[in-house]
Amino acid sequence: PFLRRRAPRRKMTRRAFITGLLLALGVGAAVPFLGLYVQGSNAGYYFTSQIAHLLLFLLLVVFNMLVGAVRRSWAFQRGELVVVFIMTSLANSVPGLIEYWVPLVSSPLYYASAENNWGETVLPYLPAWLVPHDPTAIRAFFEGSEGEATAIPWQVWLTPLMAWIPLLVALHVAMLCLMVIVRRHWVENERLIYPVMQLPLAMVQDDDRGSLLKPFFRNPVMWIGFSVPVIVGSVIGLHAYFPFVPMINLSIPFPLFSSRLSFATLGFFFLIQREVAFGLWFFTLLNNFQVYIYESLGWGIEQEAAISVWSYGLPSVVHQGMGAMIVLVLSGLWVGREHLWNVCRKALGRGADVDDSDEVLSYRAALFGLLGSVGVMVCWLWAIGIPLVGILVFLFFAFVVYMALTRVVAEGGVAVIYAPLVAPDAAISAIGTSFFGAPGLVALAFTRIFANDLLNFAMPHIANSLKLSGQIGGHKRPLFWGMLLALVAGMGGALWMLMHLAYSYGAINLRPPHFIWLPNYVFDYAAARNGTPAEASWSGWFHTGFGGAIMGLLLLARRYWVWWPLHPIGFPISATFHWMAFNAFLAWLVKGPILRYGGVRAYRQVRPFFLGLILGHFTIFGVFWLIDALTGMIGNSLFF
Repeated sequence: PFLRRRAPRRKMTRRAFITGLLLALGVGAAVPFLGLYVQGSNAGYYFTSQIAHLLLFLLLVVFNMLVGAVRRSWAFQRGELVVVFIMTSLANSVPGLIEYWVPLVSSPLYYASAENNWGETVLPYLPAWLVPHDPTAIRAFFEGSEGEATAIPWQVWLTPLMAWIPLLVALHVAMLCLMVIVRRHWVENERLIYPVMQLPLAMVQDDDRGSLLKPFFRNPVMWIGFSVPVIVGSVIGLHAYFPFVPMINLSIPFPLFSSRLSFATLGFFFLIQREVAFGLWFFTLLNNFQVYIYESLGWGIEQEAAISVWSYGLPSVVHQGMGAMIVLVLSGLWVGREHLWNVCRKALGRGADVDDSDEVLSYRAALFGLLGSVGVMVCWLWAIGIPLVGILVFLFFAFVVYMALTRVVAEGGVAVIYAPLVAPDAAISAIGTSFFGAPGLVALAFTRIFANDLLNFAMPHIANSLKLSGQIGGHKRPLFWGMLLALVAGMGGALWMLMHLAYSYGAINLRPPHFIWLPNYVFDYAAARNGTPAEASWSGWFHTGFGGAIMGLLLLARRYWVWWPLHPIGFPISATFHWMAFNAFLAWLVKGPILRYGGVRAYRQVRPFFLGLILGHFTIFGVFWLIDALTGMIGNSLFF
């Protein structure tokens, strides 16, 4: 049965949807359990979809091998595996949002005191339907019941949950629609390589043998790469249990920037173009030099009231990054203007020559779905107290960040990143506090649930999923609903697990950054802005314009000068990329001799080694997630 040939079933099936939906629910619950309770290696806070990769690995080498040996037709085929991976990947992207939502909607009443003055600066501006109001239930959420099982008082949370659902659904529908609109341009016209998807693509490929064991897993070079993080991670993980086992330090002394080795990140960066890797680490080095010069000269270091702790770096530098992201997004839309025009023609019934049959959503549905979703968001934000001008400015910056970081992930393989300047800070800096007023500033605090320094959000996963959907044959429209249901299931599973942990053990006993530091800082920030109004920052506007101008020149240089060595994708994130820059540098350094002396053939021979690094990285995470959960070990983090 292992060698019998069979035409691969690439279409979507009912069992794939059901399996994907059930696993999505489980993934949603697993992320907060592993992150808030076990507190081991990262399970869901980056764009790497660790659990989704691990589940695909298990389906291929365990489930398919076992059930396929009994009856070949029971094994999942390529299209089904892709559907399951897409749904679990999307579910892997949303628990972080829930881990922001619950603390922020529950904390105003719990933390309000005479000392912080929230009773006058925050509480009067909260709509009654926006947050829970039962003091007993809120106290039980934060303080728990000493580990004893207790019923979750869902009736207390029902009103705010129902109030927030329209916004969260609209946000993710908008992301889905926007990525459908740009997919063909990114995949077919610009030919972005989507490095994060190269591993699942390799894992599901078949060959002429038709074996249940895919060719990827028959490659010894892959297993050599796989063994490196597994061995290193095993030693580090066992050190937490047995102190006599030596500790391996992956922080390597390096004079140029932070040098923390990450096997998965190194693997992703090896897959990208070498000039992209060069741009990533070079602009980080240049940013470090710029900060040094600014601090030495006292230029651009003035603190700005609008800038919170979630905008990382000097105010001048983070504004520069925002300006670069704006130009990156707008220039991308300009370059793709012909495709966007075709989308509009098709949506308006005037594009008979435009084929959208291979999309998960028709262009008409995508365009009007995007407009309708943004309309829902505008109405919702207006209902909680943000004036229309403030809403439009905030949403502009929010979607710039979403689009820019998604582009960075899709083109640069940067799976661990966050924005230099978050949208709420950018909005206040751009127009000042007077446009928002006291109710608007308090309401804007709640937008940090989906527009703060989220290390994970759905849009990059959606873009990656749409790239992967090319492996699915037949009619793809049902996949849209599978993707949307997976997002909802992921949020539902995460919400249930977070509530269960909080009411059992007390939220303040889980992770202080989520349940103590985050809510206190967010509402202290809003109270401070209400107490001390601020005008628009002209310095912020200048540095935003400066960053945008530099980005524009870099894009023009790349477009018109073939010899230009600097890929501009690294410039917008140079202020926040320092902790991964060493891996980009190392990948660039290793890939150079391989291409120079061995050419494309050598690259293809070595490539499985780096894919193995990624898979081994996620696999050893999974092994110790299971071990730590069973033994009760807390905080056994292996590596990034």
